[in-house]
Amino acid sequence: MTLFLAVRMQQVLPEGLQNYPDTADMMDEDLQEDHAKLKQGLVKVLQCVATISSAAAVVNPIFGVAGSLIRVVLHHIDDEDIRTLKKEFGSVHRSLDEISQQNQDTLLQIKKEAVDGQFYKVEENLRNQFRKFMEIVEARPELRERKKEDFRKSYGDDLHDQNLHTLFDGVMGKPKLFGRPILEVYLKHSKYNRRTMERLCTRLTHLFCIGLIALMGYAAIIGTTRRD
Repeated sequence: MTLFLAVRMQQVLPEGLQNYPDTADMMDEDLQEDHAKLKQGLVKVLQCVATISSAAAVVNPIFGVAGSLIRVVLHHIDDEDIRTLKKEFGSVHRSLDEISQQNQDTLLQIKKEAVDGQFYKVEENLRNQFRKFMEIVEARPELRERKKEDFRKSYGDDLHDQNLHTLFDGVMGKPKLFGRPILEVYLKHSKYNRRTMERLCTRLTHLFCIGLIALMGYAAIIGTTRRD
């Protein structure tokens, strides 16, 4: 498994600004591009959600539109298309979350040593980061700036993108926080049950999904380029 994330930032204009188009025009063009990207991306996302049997199918299309969504929302574009897109974007998370919740019963029956404590903390942080991201998306215009600052602060309080790194290392078998690899622990305690391992992988994919979405939103807000 490889985890690759590239977040595009708006480049700083070089000297000789007078030779470049007006910045307001450039911003309008960027927002139009984001708006178009949202429409194209969400069509793919919703097609995936309609047919998925695991969360893995939605990773690529969904993380590609998160940055565009937050930029459009923060510029107070609120036409009928955007309202529809926000509603549909929320439905993506609900679909992913339903998949994760369906896996809980089986997973909770398995005794999984000390890895659980650390794993649940990482999961809690990732869920909270995504929840704060969605608060910006769903906020009324007059509350959007406050929600943006809440998200920025909360993202830092919840260890930035370290949760994604920790979860990735745990899946890949690097010791660090987890005493033993997550997959190895679950494999042992499930007695090599294939169905249980499929459910675990779906749950992990869900966490990577919401973690990447929150990271894309955070990078779009602070204007930073990150590559992990």
